[in-house]
Amino acid sequence: MAQDNLSYYESESEGKSVAIVGVPMGLGSDERGLQDAPRYLLDHGLEDVIASIGAEITDIIMVPCRNPERVVSAGYAKYLDEVIAASRVSSVVVGRAVRRGDFVLALGGDHSIALGTIAGAATALEHRTLGVIWIDAHPDANTDTSTFSGNIHGMPAAALMGFGHPLLTGVGREKECSVLPEHFLYLGLKDIDKAEIDFLRRESISAITMLDIAERGLARAMRAIDALRRKVDVVWVSMDMDSIDKEYAPGVGMPTSGGLTRREALALAHYIGHTCLLAGIDVVEIHPAKDEKEKTTTLAFELIALFLGGKYSWYEKYMDDYRHTNISNERTKVRRSK
Repeated sequence: MAQDNLSYYESESEGKSVAIVGVPMGLGSDERGLQDAPRYLLDHGLEDVIASIGAEITDIIMVPCRNPERVVSAGYAKYLDEVIAASRVSSVVVGRAVRRGDFVLALGGDHSIALGTIAGAATALEHRTLGVIWIDAHPDANTDTSTFSGNIHGMPAAALMGFGHPLLTGVGREKECSVLPEHFLYLGLKDIDKAEIDFLRRESISAITMLDIAERGLARAMRAIDALRRKVDVVWVSMDMDSIDKEYAPGVGMPTSGGLTRREALALAHYIGHTCLLAGIDVVEIHPAKDEKEKTTTLAFELIALFLGGKYSWYEKYMDDYRHTNISNERTKVRRSK
């Protein structure tokens, strides 16, 4: 927990144990290609990023996701069986890692993966309360009766709060819901269906919209984060990369204009990583084929490091060259003195 404004720039990631859980699920969306993101992030240096901030990877698990035998283009919860099957497995995997004391880094896939990851964390925490910070342009709070598209990546938040199709609300949990509505916080909303607006109002769910951020910067968002972390024992962050403006994150399933700036997204991750006790994070909706010059991947790596309490940027890499050179020189001096 930061003590003054300079404390935010001290690393808190040293010695943390991290379990990476990949969920290559793309059936919750109409956009094909999202399922490639977990392997793409690993192949592009995610393990090096985590090592560079002093954290240790304890496990890398890729959850099996079924390939459907039919193409579903309509319906109220498309590919329900496949999404539920993967969610049940990821719930068990995440729960095991949380009980072990690992920080869980869950890689999607589309945002439907949060059904299993967050349910698994909530179950593993047992008597401790879980709060969720959902950073997204969309509330993902439709249900099978309110959806127009039938895409399940638009339903996980509502399901985690106990609303929607019984198979979606019942993933991996023993309680009435995985997360209480009063323990849910949205950041960065801008594209919201009328049914979702009604739901957020009816359940009095805290939401910071892009208009709020345009009007007051991040001050109100940070106060809301503080209010949530004081109400709960542990926090989970679900980071949809399409919450960030397409200028900075073009490689996503649903690129957005008017989303979070790069500075706003990094500042939120920085603040959350230093003030909240995190069980884990989702990083979802990255579309590798759309990722121009790896801009989205690079930004995702910076965000992950900040959520872990560390930093991964050009400056850290620049200074690492000097650190390695100095260490090498010192070792040479010691050898020569013997």
